[in-house]
Amino acid sequence: MKRRSLLAFLSLVCLSPWVGACEDDPKKIEDPPYEQDPTKVALRGACAEADRLGGFQVQMNESQGYTALDGVVRDGVMPGTIPEVVLSEGGCRLLGRRNLFCDPACQPGFTCGLEETCVPMPTGQDLGTLLVRGLVERLELVALSPGSSYSYTRLTHPGFEVNDVIQVLARDGGFLGPFALHGVGVTSLVPAEDTWTLRRGEALELAWDAPPEGARSRIVVEINVDQHGLTPLTLTCNLPDTGSGVVPQTIIDALIDAGVTGFPTGRVTRRTEDALGVDQGCVDFFVTSVRLMPIAVAGFTPCTDHDDCTPPEVCDTDPQVQQCYLPCDGPEDCTAPATCSPEGKCR
Repeated sequence: MKRRSLLAFLSLVCLSPWVGACEDDPKKIEDPPYEQDPTKVALRGACAEADRLGGFQVQMNESQGYTALDGVVRDGVMPGTIPEVVLSEGGCRLLGRRNLFCDPACQPGFTCGLEETCVPMPTGQDLGTLLVRGLVERLELVALSPGSSYSYTRLTHPGFEVNDVIQVLARDGGFLGPFALHGVGVTSLVPAEDTWTLRRGEALELAWDAPPEGARSRIVVEINVDQHGLTPLTLTCNLPDTGSGVVPQTIIDALIDAGVTGFPTGRVTRRTEDALGVDQGCVDFFVTSVRLMPIAVAGFTPCTDHDDCTPPEVCDTDPQVQQCYLPCDGPEDCTAPATCSPEGKCR
């Protein structure tokens, strides 16, 4: 009798208009509704580097087997993150790193700006509590100290379902006020090749498993072949996610001609892109599937010792070079105007 009375009381409590809800209802009442149709949710692309205050990323790392969320938004654009565009063609760019120099040197709390005068160092901002929905877990994240970054690394892997709409929502009075950014769960990215080989005089043809029809993802390619150069260039492409793409020959040639040192690195990302323009700049949000890609450059062999080279080649173990080369005995072994140095290298 007592048990029956208790159940009746609980039923009345759950139906009472003065009580939030029972079982799953708290989530329904606490969370405002948002668009669940991946074909209808607004995706506004990525921020331009010159406007980017920061952003958020859900990264499904296929190479290392984890899914994590991280991000930060600053109160200004970091001058050193704005690249110089050296060459652009067909959705691909060669980007150079800016070597900004201020004289006198900037004091603590300042950094060298694009005009090479000291400007306040942009710092991470508290955006309030962020609600992240659409992942395998519903997250409420607060800014971490120092730096006011946001991070969650304990998601199960994969951390989202394909085509699920994912939302980052700020509801309280943080630095940007209320805002929402969206993404869509992407399919796992599987490249068709194990290694991408760059050859002077040839375009680089890329292939990967295409996503389901109607997917709104894009493919981002990043390649660096000059690990130790004074002015290294990075190749980046933002391509339609159709299953294939091409890096133009002019881009490949210019990248190789700029210098090849050390061990090349590559990364390919499938991602959805959303961005929010604000008075201070731009904030973006990516939902990604990421793979590291081995890179080879025809005619160049990276090395750390002579065993990495095929005789008669030897390794230039200089940490700024790390490439195999064929020693010369005299100027006749070199192509003019290069000549044979005392170290047996054509320079």
